[in-house]
Amino acid sequence: MNIVKLKTKNQVTIPVELVKRMHLKPNVLFSVDIKDNYIKLLPVDVEPLYTKEELAAIDNIVVREKPKAKVVKSGKEFSKYIKDIAK
Repeated sequence: MNIVKLKTKNQVTIPVELVKRMHLKPNVLFSVDIKDNYIKLLPVDVEPLYTKEELAAIDNIVVREKPKAKVVKSGKEFSKYIKDIAK
């Protein structure tokens, strides 16, 4: 059994033996849950929301539209605006 301390910023250090055993790498993400009376950490893979191409397209839209400083309402008006300028 390993004993760790909860630090002031709610951080816990995972002992090196467990990191090696689980083959964990720096910056791995975990889902955190409670199971019965235990805290459960499960390593997860998170896929990016956008591809590199989509991010580049968004950047281009921002560069092109920012000087216009057009204000649109959220919801349907915004969705229509985005569809129109993405053409």
